[in-house]
Amino acid sequence: MPTSVTRYKIFLASPSDLAEERSSIEDVISELNLTYGRQHDIVLELLKWESHSAPGISLQSSQEIINSDIGNDYDIFIGLIWKKFGTATEKANSGTEEEFLNAFNRFITNPDSVQILFYFKNSPVSISEIDVSQIEKIQKFKSDVGKNKKLLYWEYQDIQQLHKFLRIHIPQRISEMKNIHKSKTIEEPPIKDKIKIQEIYQEELGVLDYQEMVEDYLAESTQSLVRISEATNWIGDQLNKKTTEIQSLGLNGNIAGRNEIKGILKRTSKVMDNYASRIDPEISIFYDNFEKAIDCYSNLINIYKSDLDINNLEDTKTSLGNLITAINESSGNMEDFLESVKALPRLSKDLNNAKANVSQKLEKLVTNMNISHTIAVELHKRFDE
Repeated sequence: MPTSVTRYKIFLASPSDLAEERSSIEDVISELNLTYGRQHDIVLELLKWESHSAPGISLQSSQEIINSDIGNDYDIFIGLIWKKFGTATEKANSGTEEEFLNAFNRFITNPDSVQILFYFKNSPVSISEIDVSQIEKIQKFKSDVGKNKKLLYWEYQDIQQLHKFLRIHIPQRISEMKNIHKSKTIEEPPIKDKIKIQEIYQEELGVLDYQEMVEDYLAESTQSLVRISEATNWIGDQLNKKTTEIQSLGLNGNIAGRNEIKGILKRTSKVMDNYASRIDPEISIFYDNFEKAIDCYSNLINIYKSDLDINNLEDTKTSLGNLITAINESSGNMEDFLESVKALPRLSKDLNNAKANVSQKLEKLVTNMNISHTIAVELHKRFDE
C-alpha cells in the first residue's frame, strides 16, 4: 500500500556569493527527509532558481522570470546574505530583497501561509572583496528587517554552523505549520519519493542506536577537552616558571646579559609552540565529535516527538543542559588564557611568533566552542516545543 506524505516546499534565496551554501543545503534537506521526514510522513522539497527556473525573456526583468517559475506555492522561505546584496530589480534593491518582500507580504496578508528563516553570514572578508556600497545596502536591509519588519534573524560563521541551525530550525517551523495546517492536502508521493521512503525504512536508525552514538561521540569530544585542559595547565605552569626565572635574574641584583635573556625567551617560545602543536589536533577532534553528537541528539528528539513520549527524554535533556554549561565555562577559561597570552610583552622575535601561533590556535578553539554552545542552546529549545 503506497504511503501518503505531506509535502512542504522550501524556497532558498540568496545573492551569488553564497553558491557553496546553496549547493550544500540540498544535502541538509535530503538528510532531514531521511530523519525528520520519515517519522512525520513528510517530504521536504527545496526550490531554487538553479533547479526550478529556466532561461527566458521578460518585458520587465529577469527576476520576473524567476518569480513566475518559482511562484508563491512554498511553505518556508530561507534567505541568506553575506558580502553581496545583489543587483537591483525594478521592485527592490536586489533579487534577494524582492524575493524576501514577496514572502514577507504573503506573511502580512496571511501569517499562516509562510514561515521565514533568515541568516546573515558573519565571516571575515578580505579587503579586496569589500564593496562599500554593497555593505551599506546589507546594513540598511538588516536594520529594516530587524526593527521595522520584526524579523528575528540568525547569524552564522560557516557552512557547518548553518547546517546545524537548519537541521534544528526547519523541523521547528514545520511543526508549527503542521499544527496550523491540519487540513493541508495530503498527496500520494510520486515514484521517486516512494523510492526515497523505501530507502528511509532501510537506513533508519533507532533510539538505542542514537543514544549509544551520542554517548560515544560525547565521550570523544569530552576527552579532547580534557586533554586541552591538561595541556593548558601544563603551559600555564611552564610560563610561570619562565617568568620566575627571568624575575630572579633581576631580583638577585645580577645584570643578565642579553644572550642569557634571549636564551630564556627562546626556551619559552619552544614551550609555547609545543603547546600549540598539542592542542591543534584536539580542536578538530572536539568539534567534529560534538557535531556528530548534536546530529544524534536532533534525531533522538525527532523520533520521540513522533513515536514516543517526549518526557522520557528528561535524562537526555539534562545531559545536553550540562554540556551547555560545561562548554560555556570552558570557553570562558580559554578566553581568559587567550587574553593572558596576547598580553605577553613583545620581547623577541621567537616569543612574538610563538604568541601568534598560540593565539591563532586558541582563537580557533574559542570560536568552535562558542559555535558549539550556540547550536546546543538552539537544540535544547526543541525539548519544550
